[in-house]
Amino acid sequence: MENFQEEYKISQLISKEVLDELTLEESAIIQEWVGRSQENKKLYDAIKNGKRRLARDKYVGGLDTEGALEKFRTKIVPPKRTVKMWPGWIGRVAAVLIIAFLSGGVYFLSRNTIKPTQQVAQTSLNPGSSKAVLLLDGGEVFQLESTESDSIRESDGTLITNKEGKLAYTGVRNKGLETIYNTVKVPRGGEYSITLSDGTRVWLNSESQIKYPVQFEDDKRKVWVNGEVYFDVQPDKKRPFMAMVKDVEIEVLGTEFNVEAYPETDRVLTTLVEGSVKLTKASEEIIIAPNQQAVIRKSEKRFTVKNVDARVWALWKDGVIYCESERLEVIMSKLARWYDANLFYMNPSVKNKRFSIEVKRYQNIDKVLDILAATNKVRFEVHENNITIME
Repeated sequence: MENFQEEYKISQLISKEVLDELTLEESAIIQEWVGRSQENKKLYDAIKNGKRRLARDKYVGGLDTEGALEKFRTKIVPPKRTVKMWPGWIGRVAAVLIIAFLSGGVYFLSRNTIKPTQQVAQTSLNPGSSKAVLLLDGGEVFQLESTESDSIRESDGTLITNKEGKLAYTGVRNKGLETIYNTVKVPRGGEYSITLSDGTRVWLNSESQIKYPVQFEDDKRKVWVNGEVYFDVQPDKKRPFMAMVKDVEIEVLGTEFNVEAYPETDRVLTTLVEGSVKLTKASEEIIIAPNQQAVIRKSEKRFTVKNVDARVWALWKDGVIYCESERLEVIMSKLARWYDANLFYMNPSVKNKRFSIEVKRYQNIDKVLDILAATNKVRFEVHENNITIME
């Protein structure tokens, strides 16, 4: 590197890269710098191979908001005096690592406006991936993976293709044959998407499933779901689309909506993104508009409706975990499904504490737990796939 100013700039960019916040332009700057010399490449690898992260975690664990900026200024802009630097490559690594750790810590503070005082042990828990189980009408079972590419022919002639984590149906309904059904089940730590025979697109979150006709009938399109599912329904005025969720019927013509109804909960939560839907439970009916959310519990006869930012509730299908002022129990349940983890609460009262969080869905869980623990309201211990939650 030519001078200390450039070292500082590069260290900032590398710290942003580790935090998954790098723009394409900034990434190009790093790659150009790495390609200049073998020394630059060695320095980059040293920072990225975990040395930077371990030191940053140790630093952030004891950071206080009042002293962070002052410490940052002291290290980056020292008083005018003679400074004796370590000689050679090792000294340059240390200098850049110090800057990277500090800039990472200050950046962390500015993004989350919290006081990090807790550490989370490193864990091998990995994010989920595209995987599911397909059950055909005749009882055959197929394991679906995003890395596989398969074609399956159903008994009515429908062609089922599986490619890159997406299942698609093509064919024409044979009116002489009885309607046959398929079921897709997504396990913990999984997700999958389907394009039904009418062109409707369906995204399934972890621990969710859908049962559907291979070819829809002439007068209606009816599916059965549980868990969390996002629908982008193909318009068809002649054949209304109906999703059966527990004891609630959701009827649409063409729309986008998210439904959450896990078996262990007693609620059905429907959030409308576009179009309109009619919800029915027994004799109770209600129609909701975009950016409205309807909730009904098993013991209730009437729906409760509130205004929301509907897109936020569908961010999971776009690779984002988002919760705003949500109970810790709800947040941890989402994480447990996605990372296939077991949860243990040392004190049940911590479940009711509220947090806001927005993180990328495909990163290791320790980054997520770091953010929650840094509020100083909760602590975590991770062993294998078990997470213990403490105050």
